[in-house]
Amino acid sequence: MTSINKHAKGNKSKAEVKVEFSAQNLTAYGGLGLFSKFSRKLGIEKALDQVRINESCEGGYQAGRKMMSLIYGLVCGLERPADMTVLKRDKAFQTIIGYEDYHSQSAFSRLLGCFSVAGAEEIGDENSQMLLKVRHDFNNRTKLTLDMDSHVKTVYGKQQRANVGYNPRKPGRKSYHPLFCFIGETRDFLLGKFRAGNKYTSHGAVRLLKECLQLIPQSVLQLYLRADSGFYSFNFLNFLNQRDIRYAVSVKLYSAIQTQLGGLIYRDIGGGVEVSEFEYTLRQGKKALSSRMVVIREEIKEDQKAKKEAKLFELKGYSYQVIATNIRKDSPENVWRFYNGRANIENMIKEGSMGFGLEVSPSHRYGGNAAYFQMGMLAYNLMNWFKELALNQQRHKTMIKWIRQHFFFIAGKLVRTGGSLILKLSQNYPWQAEYRMAETRLEALQFT
Repeated sequence: MTSINKHAKGNKSKAEVKVEFSAQNLTAYGGLGLFSKFSRKLGIEKALDQVRINESCEGGYQAGRKMMSLIYGLVCGLERPADMTVLKRDKAFQTIIGYEDYHSQSAFSRLLGCFSVAGAEEIGDENSQMLLKVRHDFNNRTKLTLDMDSHVKTVYGKQQRANVGYNPRKPGRKSYHPLFCFIGETRDFLLGKFRAGNKYTSHGAVRLLKECLQLIPQSVLQLYLRADSGFYSFNFLNFLNQRDIRYAVSVKLYSAIQTQLGGLIYRDIGGGVEVSEFEYTLRQGKKALSSRMVVIREEIKEDQKAKKEAKLFELKGYSYQVIATNIRKDSPENVWRFYNGRANIENMIKEGSMGFGLEVSPSHRYGGNAAYFQMGMLAYNLMNWFKELALNQQRHKTMIKWIRQHFFFIAGKLVRTGGSLILKLSQNYPWQAEYRMAETRLEALQFT
């Protein structure tokens, strides 16, 4: 019998492929069974059923299932509820994840319309409790680092409480401005607050941090914190000192700080970087707060002058960065390197933005958008844990795009043989061994 390829080579001008829409029980999401098994073991849907929804609201029916359906959509890269229509039409996918059907866009819209801000924050609370469950209350750690940041989330409609504020990418456009707290060592999202776009970076930061501290087990003896200059304020640093949290916070280079920089003695630490330090007192009325100021300066090279936006203060051919800290024993360069570790939080927020719908605000209601934000960050955490526990990515974690391409977006055919359902994947799938290892890890996974 002549092969298809040989036949095509012999008839190049006639090798056209005829298209028919006749195949059944096919899915493009054949690998989602791995994630579904992981989610069921964690009991995510049951936990989400505990979230308070307006009881008189029609959309609150089967709320846990609907929220989990939205999370599946986000994990698949479908950032908006309207995009998830493809999953409602994919019966094979629904069978793989154990669903008999999939909710419609209108059902999702009604659900988001049922959320109050308090209900949305309960999703975040369930996320935090799940985090402690996965991390076994951090009983193997005596130190943890909290990384705090905010993110401007531009909106393009008439969403409730969206306001004009600081928006470097879209000046003058309305936005939301959520606040985040991550755990530096594990890259977990600990807690966050959804805020109107006209809120300053540090607005509500102390209140959020208080809630975060209530979640940290007593076995953690020392906390560290890193944050950018938006958090540099008397109230915030004073609170950190009161709670004995060791911090490294970037400093706004006001004129009073700038005048200190020129007269310091700097020490070369290599790579064209020099360090120094000085003591500075912040004041609020009659209150005073002394902080150690670590200074890093780097000579500006000719090719650096062409940069459109200088992130550091420039003085006499040098760029300067100042970090406020209450860490007294470490050298200035070690404080600087510790602070630089917060660069990971930008990748974490980028993962949320590009992978889990952080940039999307699908509801006209503020509570609905707050809930969608919290669901997106829950999806982020689930994937962070999935990378470790299923794919064994302990030190180096790949981005969600890589996970989708290698493990989730697998064409499959669902067939029934002898009363059993079998998902048939391509025999040429190149990561079969890794897939089977992930199945084995998930089978052995236990949560208490």
